Order: sequence, then C-alpha cells, then structure tokens
Amino acid sequence: MSNKFIRQGLVAALLVTCAMPALTRAQDTTQGSNQEQAAPAQATPNRPNLNLTDDQKAQMKKIHEGAKSQIDAVNGDTSLSAVQKQAKIKQIRRDSHKQVMAMLTPEQRKTMRQFRHEHRGEKNAQAPSAS
Repeated sequence: MSNKFIRQGLVAALLVTCAMPALTRAQDTTQGSNQEQAAPAQATPNRPNLNLTDDQKAQMKKIHEGAKSQIDAVNGDTSLSAVQKQAKIKQIRRDSHKQVMAMLTPEQRKTMRQFRHEHRGEKNAQAPSAS
C-alpha cells in the first residue's frame, strides 16, 4: 500500500472514529449568526449529532490535532517499515478514540456507539462478496 492511500484511510477513519471535527468547525463559524438560533445544528447523514458543548468541541479539536501530528510524525519516520507504521498509527487511532469517548457524556457515548454499529453494518453490506 502506498503512504498516500494509508494516510487517506487513516484520516477518514479518524473523522468517523472521533466524531465530527468538520461539523464542529462549521458550528464555530456560525456562532453569532441568527442561523444557529433559527435552526439548531443537525447531524449529517455521515455523522451523529452529539450536541457537543463548546468545551467538548475544544477538547475534541485538541485530540484531533494531537493525533494528526503524531500520525504525520510516524509517516515521516523513515526508520519504520510500512507494517510498523500501520501498527503505530492504529495505536494512535485507538488512543485518540479512547480520549474522545472519555470526554463524552454517557448519552453521547451511547449515540456514538449506535452510530458506529450502524455504520459498520452499512460498510460491510457495501463490501463486494467473496463468492
């Protein structure tokens, strides 16, 4: 696998695994506008609506940025083999997921788990059959 393919897959996995940084940024940019008061932010079809607080959004952003910098460092480490890089990146993803889940409320964790369960079902249904 090429590094570009691995990087793209990891970025996508981080976004799904760690929730919704794009939605968080979009909500941050609409603060102060009447749009937010008229219609609350709704979940997109690809992400659950966790109703994050501003503090949670800030924590999530910090977790995502930290994971991204760690992944970039691993990808830039020429002393590691592709297999070693994959293993380290997988561990970074696990750690960041644990951090995100720890900062969520029990209700938010339940919503996230339900979304991930449903998403995995769709992903498996779309995979080509081996028969």
